[in-house]
Amino acid sequence: MNKKSNEKSENRKALPRFFGTMALSLLGGGVLGFVIGCSRIFGLEAAALADGLSAVLRAVTPWGIPVTSALTLGACFLLYRSAAKKFAAWGGGDEDETSAAIDVSLSWALLLSAVQLLLNLFFLAAFCAYYLDGEVSALTHVGVFLFSCGLVVFTQQKTVDLERRMNPEKHGSVYDAKFQKKWLDSCDESERRQIGQACYRAYMTANRLCLGLWLVLVVLSMVFEMSLLPVFVLLLVWGAMQVTYSLECIRLGKGA
Repeated sequence: MNKKSNEKSENRKALPRFFGTMALSLLGGGVLGFVIGCSRIFGLEAAALADGLSAVLRAVTPWGIPVTSALTLGACFLLYRSAAKKFAAWGGGDEDETSAAIDVSLSWALLLSAVQLLLNLFFLAAFCAYYLDGEVSALTHVGVFLFSCGLVVFTQQKTVDLERRMNPEKHGSVYDAKFQKKWLDSCDESERRQIGQACYRAYMTANRLCLGLWLVLVVLSMVFEMSLLPVFVLLLVWGAMQVTYSLECIRLGKGA
């Protein structure tokens, strides 16, 4: 009986927040619809806005990869150099402040290199959309893309190698297709818990992001002429993530 009453109590506590979230969502949709209506009244054409954004993206695309690579990979180099200097002066003590500072620098270097890889993929896709007419040499742009990706992999390799020198028990090479699995297998229980917590946070963030993107795409479909392909791809990715998470929970539950 107490269990049922606790469930009802938790539901009652959660309901006001749920209805508040729904009300804010409806209010946001109403405001957005009002803005769209005003833009049409004042003659702001959605097609003109789309053309303007497309022109800006077309102008920056040829320079996107080299400029962003110089910024992010330059920052990675500075972070790695700082970590390497601290490691050279480090006494090797466990749970030392210097060790924690080195880990933070290396983590930021890996994050920035991963972001650069995503930027490379984005600008390559933009190039294919805007410049396959031969206005800009495709061979040159693909060469810049491959060179930047090579620098990304090299940065990650140097970062992982330094991490392995700090922790000799770690195993794996970034050139190995099974690097993530080997690295996870060499982590201790505390590190695995941290990885699990980080993965769960990423999963929840991705869920909220997918929901927000779905809402944005639905609203944009009311303003621009859009096919259902973006919504289909988004729901495909979202569904794959949900199904994979649920099946893995079932599999791990059976093995417990």
